Amino acid sequence: MGCFMVDNPQPPPSGILRSNVDTHAVADAPRQRRAFPITMLLVALVTFVAGALTVLLLTSRTTPQPQAAAAPTAVITARPTPTLVPSAPSSRRSSAPGAPLPAVNGISCDALESTIFHIHVHLAIFFDGVEQSIPFGVGIGQPWQVSDSDQGPFVDDGSCFSWMHTLAEDGVIDIESPIRRSFTLGDFFAVWQEPLSATQVGPQQGQVITYVNGQRDSTNPSDIRLTSHQRIQLDVGADVPPYSFDFPPGD
Repeated sequence: MGCFMVDNPQPPPSGILRSNVDTHAVADAPRQRRAFPITMLLVALVTFVAGALTVLLLTSRTTPQPQAAAAPTAVITARPTPTLVPSAPSSRRSSAPGAPLPAVNGISCDALESTIFHIHVHLAIFFDGVEQSIPFGVGIGQPWQVSDSDQGPFVDDGSCFSWMHTLAEDGVIDIESPIRRSFTLGDFFAVWQEPLSATQVGPQQGQVITYVNGQRDSTNPSDIRLTSHQRIQLDVGADVPPYSFDFPPGD
């Protein structure tokens, strides 16, 4: 009789389940987290701060610093500087007190002009053929008020007005007197404080050639009597033919 052999499987070791010995996929190990880049952040922060400080430093160096204002330079002029203000020609009352000019040849310097005796005379002076300027303000006390006119500066006001004075540089002698009397060219030069004789006109010395109203005159220049719209020319050093002068209409 045949015998059959039956395999008797061995039980698994005690404490081990079959399922644990079967083949299974092994799970990957958990990934480690990357550490936060604190070092890089600190480096970037330091770099940014250093750059900002550098920009501020360069800006402060290039910014222009305010300059201190230069002190004004004083201007010195030989002639007193007039105040340019308009003034009506009919009203020349002194607006500021000043020392009156001394009386000369009985001609005083008054605060108000008088028109009891009022004439105009023109005077021209030539030295060696060159015409000389007769200044404005002769016989007018300072301070002055001066305005612009067609003839240049025109004195509108002063501390006092001599009976003989010049308002502009046009050579016109304005005679306004509170009394009727005769005036000579020598009187005007005395008010002007300049010498006048047959051999001298102001600073210029030499034979004086005199023209009155276009005609040669042999009278001593200081003795020439002044009349209305008279034209007087004095030449020293060269004989300059007289030229005409037209007084303004109504003057």
